[in-house]
Amino acid sequence: MARHLHAAGLLCVLIGLTGCRAAPPKSVAGPSPISVATTRRSYEYFVYHARRGDTLYSLGRRFGVSWEEIADASSIKHPEELKVGMALLIPRAEGVDAPELVIPEPEPQAGPRRAVPERDLHRGRPSSRFWWPTAGRVVRRYGERLRGLPESGIGIAAPAGTEVYAAAPGTVIAQVSADASAGSAWGNVLAISHPGGMVSWYAHLDSVFVQKGRRVSKGEPVGAVGTSGAVVRPELAFRLFRNERPINPMDHLP
Repeated sequence: MARHLHAAGLLCVLIGLTGCRAAPPKSVAGPSPISVATTRRSYEYFVYHARRGDTLYSLGRRFGVSWEEIADASSIKHPEELKVGMALLIPRAEGVDAPELVIPEPEPQAGPRRAVPERDLHRGRPSSRFWWPTAGRVVRRYGERLRGLPESGIGIAAPAGTEVYAAAPGTVIAQVSADASAGSAWGNVLAISHPGGMVSWYAHLDSVFVQKGRRVSKGEPVGAVGTSGAVVRPELAFRLFRNERPINPMDHLP
Protein backbone atom coordinates (compact mmCIF):
# COMPACT_ATOMS: atom_id res chain seq x y z
CA MET A 1 0.00 0.00 0.00
CA ALA A 2 2.79 2.44 0.95
CA ARG A 3 4.58 1.67 -2.33
CA HIS A 4 1.47 2.57 -4.33
CA LEU A 5 1.05 5.87 -2.44
CA HIS A 6 4.68 6.85 -2.99
CA ALA A 7 4.43 6.17 -6.72
CA ALA A 8 1.23 8.25 -7.03
CA GLY A 9 2.81 11.20 -5.22
CA LEU A 10 5.93 11.10 -7.42
CA LEU A 11 3.77 11.03 -10.56
CA CYS A 12 1.93 14.15 -9.39
CA VAL A 13 5.22 16.03 -8.90
CA LEU A 14 6.54 15.04 -12.34
CA ILE A 15 3.48 16.08 -14.32
CA GLY A 16 2.63 19.14 -12.11
CA LEU A 17 -1.07 18.44 -11.75
CA THR A 18 -2.79 20.92 -9.49
CA GLY A 19 -4.82 19.30 -6.74
CA CYS A 20 -3.29 15.86 -7.32
CA ARG A 21 -2.18 14.51 -3.95
CA ALA A 22 -2.04 11.13 -2.26
CA ALA A 23 -3.94 10.91 1.01
CA PRO A 24 -1.87 9.52 3.90
CA PRO A 25 -3.09 6.40 5.61
CA LYS A 26 -5.78 7.18 8.13
CA SER A 27 -3.67 5.69 10.87
CA VAL A 28 -0.76 8.15 10.14
CA ALA A 29 -1.01 11.87 10.90
CA GLY A 30 -0.20 14.16 7.95
CA PRO A 31 2.59 16.81 8.07
CA SER A 32 1.89 20.30 9.42
CA PRO A 33 0.94 22.93 6.75
CA ILE A 34 3.95 24.85 5.33
CA SER A 35 3.73 28.60 4.53
CA VAL A 36 5.27 29.23 1.13
CA ALA A 37 7.05 32.58 0.91
CA THR A 38 6.51 34.71 -2.19
CA THR A 39 9.34 35.10 -4.64
CA ARG A 40 9.32 38.91 -4.13
CA ARG A 41 11.96 39.89 -1.64
CA SER A 42 11.11 42.19 1.28
CA TYR A 43 13.09 45.44 1.22
CA GLU A 44 13.59 48.73 2.89
CA TYR A 45 13.80 51.53 0.37
CA PHE A 46 15.51 54.90 0.03
CA VAL A 47 14.78 57.75 -2.37
CA TYR A 48 17.27 58.74 -5.04
CA HIS A 49 16.89 61.50 -7.65
CA ALA A 50 18.27 60.56 -11.05
CA ARG A 51 21.23 62.60 -12.24
CA ARG A 52 22.72 63.24 -15.64
CA GLY A 53 24.39 60.06 -16.93
CA ASP A 54 22.38 57.68 -14.73
CA THR A 55 20.71 54.61 -16.22
CA LEU A 56 18.70 51.92 -14.52
CA TYR A 57 21.50 49.49 -15.29
CA SER A 58 24.23 51.69 -13.75
CA LEU A 59 22.08 52.37 -10.68
CA GLY A 60 21.47 48.65 -10.25
CA ARG A 61 25.23 47.98 -10.27
CA ARG A 62 25.88 50.91 -7.94
CA PHE A 63 23.33 49.90 -5.32
CA GLY A 64 23.64 46.14 -5.57
CA VAL A 65 20.17 45.32 -6.88
CA SER A 66 18.76 44.44 -10.28
CA TRP A 67 17.55 47.25 -12.52
CA GLU A 68 14.22 45.42 -12.80
CA GLU A 69 13.66 45.80 -9.06
CA ILE A 70 14.34 49.54 -9.26
CA ALA A 71 11.98 49.88 -12.21
CA ASP A 72 9.27 47.85 -10.48
CA ALA A 73 9.48 49.85 -7.24
CA SER A 74 9.49 53.15 -9.14
CA SER A 75 6.69 52.19 -11.58
CA ILE A 76 8.94 52.53 -14.62
CA LYS A 77 7.87 50.33 -17.51
CA HIS A 78 10.84 50.97 -19.84
CA PRO A 79 14.44 52.02 -19.03
CA GLU A 80 14.12 54.87 -21.54
CA GLU A 81 11.56 56.54 -19.25
CA LEU A 82 14.29 57.54 -16.78
CA LYS A 83 14.71 61.33 -16.72
CA VAL A 84 17.06 63.68 -14.86
CA GLY A 85 15.50 64.67 -11.54
CA MET A 86 13.08 61.72 -11.43
CA ALA A 87 12.54 60.37 -7.90
CA LEU A 88 13.32 56.66 -7.67
CA LEU A 89 12.69 54.12 -4.94
CA ILE A 90 15.87 52.05 -4.56
CA PRO A 91 15.78 48.75 -2.62
CA ARG A 92 18.39 48.89 0.13
CA ALA A 93 20.78 45.98 -0.38
CA GLU A 94 22.72 44.60 2.57
CA GLY A 95 26.11 46.24 2.94
CA VAL A 96 25.36 49.09 0.53
CA ASP A 97 25.11 52.57 2.04
CA ALA A 98 22.34 54.81 0.79
CA PRO A 99 23.63 58.14 -0.57
CA GLU A 100 22.61 61.39 1.05
CA LEU A 101 19.31 62.60 -0.35
CA VAL A 102 19.96 65.49 -2.72
CA ILE A 103 17.01 67.06 -4.51
CA PRO A 104 18.32 68.65 -7.70
CA GLU A 105 17.20 72.04 -8.89
CA PRO A 106 14.96 71.73 -11.96
CA GLU A 107 16.87 72.35 -15.14
CA PRO A 108 15.71 75.42 -16.96
CA GLN A 109 13.72 74.56 -20.04
CA ALA A 110 14.51 77.03 -22.77
CA GLY A 111 11.81 77.54 -25.35
CA PRO A 112 12.56 77.00 -29.03
CA ARG A 113 14.22 79.99 -30.69
CA ARG A 114 11.87 82.07 -32.80
CA ALA A 115 13.52 84.34 -35.34
CA VAL A 116 12.08 87.74 -36.18
CA PRO A 117 12.20 88.98 -39.80
CA GLU A 118 14.54 91.93 -40.25
CA ARG A 119 11.73 94.02 -41.70
CA ASP A 120 9.92 93.79 -38.35
CA LEU A 121 12.96 95.32 -36.66
CA HIS A 122 13.53 98.33 -38.93
CA ARG A 123 9.84 98.66 -39.93
CA GLY A 124 10.60 100.06 -43.34
CA ARG A 125 13.42 102.32 -42.16
CA PRO A 126 16.60 100.21 -42.41
CA SER A 127 18.80 103.33 -42.21
CA SER A 128 17.43 104.25 -38.77
CA ARG A 129 20.21 104.46 -36.19
CA PHE A 130 18.37 102.10 -33.84
CA TRP A 131 16.15 99.15 -34.70
CA TRP A 132 13.57 97.48 -32.52
CA PRO A 133 15.24 94.83 -30.32
CA THR A 134 12.46 92.30 -30.97
CA ALA A 135 8.91 92.03 -32.26
CA GLY A 136 5.98 92.08 -29.87
CA ARG A 137 3.43 94.22 -28.07
CA VAL A 138 4.54 97.18 -25.98
CA VAL A 139 3.00 96.54 -22.56
CA ARG A 140 4.94 99.13 -20.53
CA ARG A 141 5.90 102.60 -21.70
CA TYR A 142 8.57 105.04 -20.67
CA GLY A 143 7.51 107.20 -17.74
CA GLU A 144 4.66 104.95 -16.56
CA ARG A 145 4.50 104.45 -12.81
CA LEU A 146 5.71 101.00 -11.81
CA ARG A 147 5.69 100.11 -8.11
CA GLY A 148 5.54 103.82 -7.42
CA LEU A 149 8.52 104.67 -9.62
CA PRO A 150 8.59 105.96 -13.19
CA GLU A 151 9.46 103.33 -15.80
CA SER A 152 12.89 104.02 -17.31
CA GLY A 153 12.30 102.04 -20.48
CA ILE A 154 9.68 99.95 -22.25
CA GLY A 155 8.39 96.41 -21.85
CA ILE A 156 7.77 94.26 -24.94
CA ALA A 157 5.66 91.10 -24.53
CA ALA A 158 6.55 88.27 -26.91
CA PRO A 159 6.49 84.45 -26.87
CA ALA A 160 9.28 82.79 -24.88
CA GLY A 161 12.26 82.07 -27.08
CA THR A 162 11.65 84.99 -29.44
CA GLU A 163 15.07 86.26 -30.48
CA VAL A 164 16.36 89.60 -29.17
CA TYR A 165 18.66 91.67 -31.41
CA ALA A 166 21.26 94.37 -30.94
CA ALA A 167 19.45 97.64 -31.50
CA ALA A 168 22.58 99.20 -33.03
CA PRO A 169 26.24 98.28 -33.67
CA GLY A 170 28.37 98.26 -30.55
CA THR A 171 30.26 96.32 -27.89
CA VAL A 172 28.81 94.18 -25.11
CA ILE A 173 29.86 95.89 -21.87
CA ALA A 174 27.85 93.80 -19.38
CA GLN A 175 26.38 90.32 -19.28
CA VAL A 176 24.80 89.33 -15.98
CA SER A 177 23.44 85.84 -15.36
CA ALA A 178 20.35 85.36 -13.23
CA ASP A 179 22.24 82.61 -11.36
CA ALA A 180 25.06 85.00 -10.48
CA SER A 181 22.62 87.64 -9.25
CA ALA A 182 20.24 85.58 -7.15
CA GLY A 183 17.16 87.58 -6.30
CA SER A 184 17.69 90.08 -9.10
CA ALA A 185 14.41 91.43 -10.39
CA TRP A 186 15.85 91.69 -13.90
CA GLY A 187 17.07 88.10 -14.37
CA ASN A 188 19.50 87.68 -17.28
CA VAL A 189 20.70 91.11 -18.40
CA LEU A 190 22.77 92.38 -21.32
CA ALA A 191 24.11 95.88 -22.01
CA ILE A 192 25.67 97.13 -25.26
CA SER A 193 27.67 100.34 -25.68
CA HIS A 194 27.19 102.38 -28.87
CA PRO A 195 29.01 105.42 -30.27
CA GLY A 196 27.98 108.82 -28.94
CA GLY A 197 27.67 107.78 -25.30
CA MET A 198 24.64 105.58 -25.97
CA VAL A 199 23.93 102.27 -24.22
CA SER A 200 21.13 99.80 -24.93
CA TRP A 201 20.00 97.52 -22.10
CA TYR A 202 18.06 94.23 -22.32
CA ALA A 203 16.59 92.26 -19.38
CA HIS A 204 14.38 89.27 -18.46
CA LEU A 205 16.23 87.26 -21.11
CA ASP A 206 15.62 83.54 -21.30
CA SER A 207 19.16 83.04 -22.58
CA VAL A 208 22.09 85.19 -23.69
CA PHE A 209 24.03 84.42 -26.88
CA VAL A 210 27.00 86.81 -26.51
CA GLN A 211 29.63 87.50 -23.87
CA LYS A 212 31.16 90.68 -22.47
CA GLY A 213 33.65 92.24 -24.89
CA ARG A 214 31.96 90.91 -28.01
CA ARG A 215 31.40 93.35 -30.88
CA VAL A 216 27.95 93.04 -32.39
CA SER A 217 26.27 94.41 -35.47
CA LYS A 218 22.82 95.95 -35.71
CA GLY A 219 20.17 93.23 -35.94
CA GLU A 220 22.50 90.49 -34.65
CA PRO A 221 20.82 87.97 -32.26
CA VAL A 222 22.08 88.54 -28.71
CA GLY A 223 19.51 86.68 -26.59
CA ALA A 224 15.94 85.42 -26.32
CA VAL A 225 12.80 86.68 -24.60
CA GLY A 226 12.05 84.87 -21.36
CA THR A 227 10.72 85.08 -17.82
CA SER A 228 13.91 85.42 -15.79
CA GLY A 229 13.55 87.89 -12.94
CA ALA A 230 10.36 89.41 -11.57
CA VAL A 231 7.95 88.87 -14.47
CA VAL A 232 5.03 86.49 -14.79
CA ARG A 233 4.94 86.37 -18.59
CA PRO A 234 7.62 86.32 -21.30
CA GLU A 235 8.78 89.89 -21.73
CA LEU A 236 11.78 91.96 -22.79
CA ALA A 237 12.64 94.99 -20.68
CA PHE A 238 14.45 97.44 -22.98
CA ARG A 239 16.13 100.71 -22.08
CA LEU A 240 18.27 103.31 -23.79
CA PHE A 241 20.78 105.51 -21.98
CA ARG A 242 22.65 108.60 -23.18
CA ASN A 243 25.63 109.59 -21.04
CA GLU A 244 24.33 107.23 -18.32
CA ARG A 245 20.89 108.87 -18.20
CA PRO A 246 17.75 107.00 -19.33
CA ILE A 247 15.97 108.35 -22.39
CA ASN A 248 12.71 107.37 -24.02
CA PRO A 249 13.42 104.48 -26.47
CA MET A 250 10.29 105.30 -28.46
CA ASP A 251 11.92 108.58 -29.57
CA HIS A 252 14.72 106.61 -31.28
CA LEU A 253 13.04 103.47 -32.61
CA PRO A 254 11.68 103.40 -36.19
